[in-house]
Amino acid sequence: MTVCYSTFTLMIDFLYRFRFWLLTLVAGLVVVLTPGVRTAVQIDNSLSVWFLEGDPALRAYRDYQARFGNDEVVTLVVHDSAGLLRTPYLGSLSALSQELAALPDVAAVLGPGTTTIAGRGLMAGAHPLLSAQTSEAKVRQDLSRLPTLREQLFSPDFQTTRLLIELKTSPTFDARRADILAKIRGVAARHLPPGHYWLGGVGVLYAGLNALSEQDFGRFLGLGYGLMFLALLLLYRNLRLLLYVGGIVGLATYLTLGVYGAMGYRLNLMTVLLPMVLILLGIMDALHIINERNLVLTEPGQTPHSAALTALRHTLAPCLATMLTTAAGFLALVSSPMAILRTFGGFAALGIVLCLFFTFLLGVLLLPGYQGRPRATMQAAGGLARLYTWVDAHPRQLTALALVLTVAAAFGALRLRADTYTLGYFPDDHAVVRDHQAMQRTWGAYMPLELLVEPRPGHTLHDAAVVQAAAAFADSARTLAGVGRVAGFHTLYLAGLETVVPASRARAALGSQSLLNRVHARLVPDYPQLTRQFIDEASGTGRITVAGPMLSARELTAKSEVLLRMARHTLGPVATVRAAGYQPLYARIVDYVTRSQASSLGWSAVVIFGLVWWFVGSFRLALLTLAPNLLPVLLLLGLMGWAGIALDTATASIAAIVLSLCTDDTVHFVHHYQQLRRQNLAPAAARFATITHVGPTILLSSGVLFVGYLAMTLASLKTVMLFGLLTAVSIAAAFYAELLVFPLLLARFDREKPAVEAVK
Repeated sequence: MTVCYSTFTLMIDFLYRFRFWLLTLVAGLVVVLTPGVRTAVQIDNSLSVWFLEGDPALRAYRDYQARFGNDEVVTLVVHDSAGLLRTPYLGSLSALSQELAALPDVAAVLGPGTTTIAGRGLMAGAHPLLSAQTSEAKVRQDLSRLPTLREQLFSPDFQTTRLLIELKTSPTFDARRADILAKIRGVAARHLPPGHYWLGGVGVLYAGLNALSEQDFGRFLGLGYGLMFLALLLLYRNLRLLLYVGGIVGLATYLTLGVYGAMGYRLNLMTVLLPMVLILLGIMDALHIINERNLVLTEPGQTPHSAALTALRHTLAPCLATMLTTAAGFLALVSSPMAILRTFGGFAALGIVLCLFFTFLLGVLLLPGYQGRPRATMQAAGGLARLYTWVDAHPRQLTALALVLTVAAAFGALRLRADTYTLGYFPDDHAVVRDHQAMQRTWGAYMPLELLVEPRPGHTLHDAAVVQAAAAFADSARTLAGVGRVAGFHTLYLAGLETVVPASRARAALGSQSLLNRVHARLVPDYPQLTRQFIDEASGTGRITVAGPMLSARELTAKSEVLLRMARHTLGPVATVRAAGYQPLYARIVDYVTRSQASSLGWSAVVIFGLVWWFVGSFRLALLTLAPNLLPVLLLLGLMGWAGIALDTATASIAAIVLSLCTDDTVHFVHHYQQLRRQNLAPAAARFATITHVGPTILLSSGVLFVGYLAMTLASLKTVMLFGLLTAVSIAAAFYAELLVFPLLLARFDREKPAVEAVK
């Protein structure tokens, strides 16, 4: 590193001289950014958080919404084993539908309570299917001649029905989703007995994730901080040091969230982890400085005041280097094609810079007045001295262990798969999961897989060839495992024909162009809401909705490809077909996660290597430094592969984070080792002295962080739980790599040679 020691001395002297002015400036920033913090701590997991604005898939989704409205449909399933065609339900389903339709945010309600039945013949009048005066016999009679309509409204035994509640689009929709769903639940509770109805759909999942994210953010932020600070208090038994570490983490987190909120962002599934990431990095540098101060204090003539300032001068260079390498690891996430990971990486890097600033600003404020003696540091140093003596005596056995772990991890990493399953983020006993299971059990598959059908030139949606091909596709789709009901523009024409000809002849009548023309002419004026669900008159495109099970992104991609092949086989000669709606975005996450993992890990490795090379001034030593830091990453990926933990939006970022974390302690190790070698200390003695000097910080910080992150495994949200578990395992792996593997590598590649030559 080209910056000389005197420069760092001047920087620390500057901070010490103007410490109160700088603290006043920070206090002003805290006040100014308070509104931003209030904005930031709200939860938003909407699509705009996940996808970049120019993403072609997002543009296609918005085009689809422009044609067919908000596809975030709430599915309300009602079930009673005694049957729904009884007097209480006949009236309540109608009243329920009317009250739901009257809600300001509801565009339409499709279900038995809003369905009208046309009389026989094209000119016959129509009447509501349900009302308070309708009898069970009348409903059965009406639906007996309309099997297509009956299939969409009721289960075969009339014990279950489904209401589709289409929501209006609005600029504030995402922010008000939870309130909208609460109103829908309130209306349902007024008309239906408890335990006989359930809500599902994409919006229900989003609202559930938002609630869990908000709950876990408050709970585990407090728990993680509390456990870490308790561990620090037990180790050092000094409130001033606790204030020092807490101030670093608290101020860095507060200002980061303030800027985050001021720029219009809200916490999501990824950025909810920012406080836990910043406490990890803030504690590490703070403990390195405290450890250095304790060791300097043992030197003759040092006072607590002089030892603190000397320690800050000694550690500024490696802390600056680790800040750059760690920030680079997070900034590598900016290469991700996912907006949620880019935002997380960018603001994590900002927080890391702030951690460094407050580490030294609060250091010159608080550490000179710290009178404590280095008990924890000395005890840890003694234990590490004994450990290293044992390590130095068993190099072959430990090398063999490292090789075995590496091979096992490599095979595990080959088993790793990218996937995401939104329902899997919830605890098994969560209300969203229970409702989903009840809906699947009583109604069947209900999650919509949307297909957009655009007739080829010379054709229209109500051409006999197009309608027949769509009906043939629906028949084929129903044969797939897990597929439920299929509804689309062809269903409208088939249901319309059943009012004209006997149901047994309706399928054959799909080939009559004249009948289809007459049904089409009646559909638009008589059933505008129903028609708008499946036909966009302006573009002449149609919609087919295939009800499928709740799938992971990888499974959904496979299912969608099968459906598209079927659709192109039947509809291909007369129309083009493509996947549409929310599901293609969800399926695309697998591809994005894989690319994010590869790009972020690759970029972070390259940039970190370059920064370490610049810092240590030796290509060979930089390469040697990077090698043990890749081992925890490989062990992490191997563990995920063997345990069947998929790469998803939360776990995709961990590899780059782990690499940055490991590099932090290794840079401190190399920095001190180089200093000792330049003082002509022999390699073995330099390694021993470095481990007893830097090792206590690595040991103590690893223990504190391991406890804090392990506490996150108690989280309700499985993304938070997995992040905590995998980070805790990575911290243990990093400790193993830094204090056992790295010294063995140094012993092999830096043998007893002249001191200056050995570090080049």
